[in-house]
Amino acid sequence: MAQTVKGRVLILLSAYNGEKYLREQLDSLFALEGGFEITVRVRDDGSSDGTKEILADYAKARGVEVIEGENVGYNKSFFALLDGAEDGYDYYALCDQDDVWLPGKLERAAGMLAGEEGPCLYASALCLADEALSKRKTLPPPRRGACFYNAMVQDVCSGHTMVFNNSLLRRIRGSFCEGVFSYDHWIYLIASAFGDVRFDAEPQVLYRQHGGNAVGAGRFSRRLSYLFAGRARAMGAQLLAFWERFGDSLPEKYQSELVRFLQMQKKFFPRIGYAFSGRMYRQSRAESFVFRLLYAFGKFRPKKVCK
Repeated sequence: MAQTVKGRVLILLSAYNGEKYLREQLDSLFALEGGFEITVRVRDDGSSDGTKEILADYAKARGVEVIEGENVGYNKSFFALLDGAEDGYDYYALCDQDDVWLPGKLERAAGMLAGEEGPCLYASALCLADEALSKRKTLPPPRRGACFYNAMVQDVCSGHTMVFNNSLLRRIRGSFCEGVFSYDHWIYLIASAFGDVRFDAEPQVLYRQHGGNAVGAGRFSRRLSYLFAGRARAMGAQLLAFWERFGDSLPEKYQSELVRFLQMQKKFFPRIGYAFSGRMYRQSRAESFVFRLLYAFGKFRPKKVCK
């Protein structure tokens, strides 16, 4: 008797000079459990090492769909994959080139997304691993919950853990615009504004830490250093881009909060008022306090301010 297919899944992977770990990652995708019909689509972002040859091997042996592109960076590369993702799949998943997926990932994600007709995003806790995947450390899930007010100023949904339904894909597709600095943060904003976020406290990916990570997971001091090093202004610009792209269609409560965040940045005293009355927050209370101070001193103010 033929095995019942539990769902069709499109896995989107952006690769760039990933020959060192790519085979191990691809093998983990084809070892996933649960009886899903899986399509793996990889966009090569202009690699100059042996990545192209590896992808050609997997295209021939395992049916991997390969798109050869010019080097545009991982953000634009992922958006190119998302914009090209067609309807007809039950679930869509994003994948990095150097991690390893655990066998039960799709079963966990599908179980938490099942029955949801509106936009819905699955993400899981991080399991940090060294290059050999021998030393592992699981980071705690968001202690204060995942929602739009958190998404305004922090990304707790790492792209390589994301699985989502077709309804969310339709919101994401074609939304890329100037000002977007982080594809997974952008997706978290969309999902939390228009749908739901389901967070799995059990990690389903081994997140390999090494010198070539595009973005790594760090300690408290490192996360704060991002804000001091210009990331705060990039977050402000991304929120302005989000408002310009989706403002008119946002639920009223989110419209109001986002407009306040953007408009109060014009002058010092209004910034002080909003910094300590706004609903946005980071997961750590210490980080939230530092964020509010940075906001009060204009560190989140984009070059162009909402009218």
